[in-house]
Amino acid sequence: MSVRRQLSFDDLGTPLMDALLVVVDLETTGTDPSSDAITEIGAVKVRGGEVVGEFRTFVDPQRPIPAYIASLTGITDASVSGAPTIEVVLPMFLDFVGDAALVAHNARFDISFLSAQAARCDIAWAKPAVLDTLELARTVFRRDEVRDHKLSTLAAHVGASITPDHRALSDARATVDVLHAIIERLGSRGASTLEDLTSAHRRATPVQLRKKHLADAVPSVPGVYEFLDAQGGVLYVGTSRNLRSRVRTYFTAAETRRKVLDMLPRAESIRVIECTTATEAAVRELRIIGARKPPSNRHGLNPEKAHWLRLGSGTEGLRAARLARSEADGSAQIGPLSSRHDVEPLRGLLTDAVLGRGSSFELGSRRDPPQDAGHHDRIRAAMLTDPREVLDHVAGRMRGHVEGGRYEEAEKVRQLALTFLAAGKRAARLRAIGRVPLLVAARPSADPVVGGRGWELLAVRHGRFSGTALVSTHADPVAVARSLAATGLGEAEPATPMCQGYHQEAEILLTWLEGDGVRTVLVDGEWHQPARARFDAQHLAERFSRTATVPGA
Repeated sequence: MSVRRQLSFDDLGTPLMDALLVVVDLETTGTDPSSDAITEIGAVKVRGGEVVGEFRTFVDPQRPIPAYIASLTGITDASVSGAPTIEVVLPMFLDFVGDAALVAHNARFDISFLSAQAARCDIAWAKPAVLDTLELARTVFRRDEVRDHKLSTLAAHVGASITPDHRALSDARATVDVLHAIIERLGSRGASTLEDLTSAHRRATPVQLRKKHLADAVPSVPGVYEFLDAQGGVLYVGTSRNLRSRVRTYFTAAETRRKVLDMLPRAESIRVIECTTATEAAVRELRIIGARKPPSNRHGLNPEKAHWLRLGSGTEGLRAARLARSEADGSAQIGPLSSRHDVEPLRGLLTDAVLGRGSSFELGSRRDPPQDAGHHDRIRAAMLTDPREVLDHVAGRMRGHVEGGRYEEAEKVRQLALTFLAAGKRAARLRAIGRVPLLVAARPSADPVVGGRGWELLAVRHGRFSGTALVSTHADPVAVARSLAATGLGEAEPATPMCQGYHQEAEILLTWLEGDGVRTVLVDGEWHQPARARFDAQHLAERFSRTATVPGA
């Protein structure tokens, strides 16, 4: 039996009592993130008004500290002598932050330095939620209450336990006290979640305030929402695990997208489609967008359109294609590609790898048929099953560029190879799922169900969504799977090669099927995850490493 939980009020956002926040302050050699460096990082981790951790370290800026900065902060060249560099410190700091939101006074300064240093060190920047106590203070403390919104002024005004002194940890500790005073003020105005806090310094537009009643009847369940005009036409479609929470954000200052703000004046009602799971909602959203083509949506408007690179079976050679076709005649195709502009570079890559640089590949041309047939088979193998010949060619070209100091050229070749690998991987996945008449799989539910833990079941027919259900651990998932197999037949259209026309939907289902803990319950036909390891960037890295010259050889 399918069951669904009722989402709690906590699902409307992250309660401030539960929110993990890291208040950070930096000292630097100057004000330009692109040319100056960090000299000290201080941070305080808080939750529910309590300090749960602190982080503080000097950082060797690997350059002299200007005299006026040393005078202001007290941090001199001697202070940072022997300190770790930012390459060492930044990963440690990001590990300390984890999934927490970042808080800073004049956050633009601190975050710009952190993100710039992450880019310079080639460290992934996760773009965490950011709270700026300067912006929030300007909303909470008016000029008739404080003379300015400097950290020192605010710390004195709220009775902070420490006086900021232009040292990272002291300033971070003072900012914590200012933050808690701000939260107390905003709490009396109804701010109770982290999301409320991030937008508290902005103001909703008059249209948003006038239309916010449209969200009143939206339930707190997974599903799809449609903004409708006065005639019932669909203006915009979206999806969420919590429809009420998501739709409410469109009428707050947190919503700043131009396409949404331009749409809201025409919106007269909101229609919702409740779904059993978030996967079903994502598929329904795609189908509605493809069928109704809402003017304010951009992604998914034309699911039938795609770009493929096809190897013909006869005299076609390698060509761009807009429709996927059967490969039973000896043809092959990879994609869908991100852009039609990828076709010619990929065509050149494959022909260069098999025939040699600057060659062309056209069956029936001046080349003799046996030679062309052999080339055809090699290119087809590279596209469908074994890209090693192409990757060896790429690795050799990259090595030549690197040894010649042409690093930008080496990177261009690498990016083209990654485009080829991504296209081959996408095609392999779509080819595999599109051949299966019916597949019912189960995985542990990401959301609680009635009775506690449970299973989420998904039925797929030829790469099309056919049905889903939530089952408690006390129910029989096989019985529910058989029920899904016997119903939902109308959900599946006749199979098309490579899931042509619904590849985006198929890729949503494939991502689900590749998740942790997935088990096959029922299958009609043959289903196996395609062997895609060869179409992986790691495979390219391994081929490139083999081209390195062995010392003494």
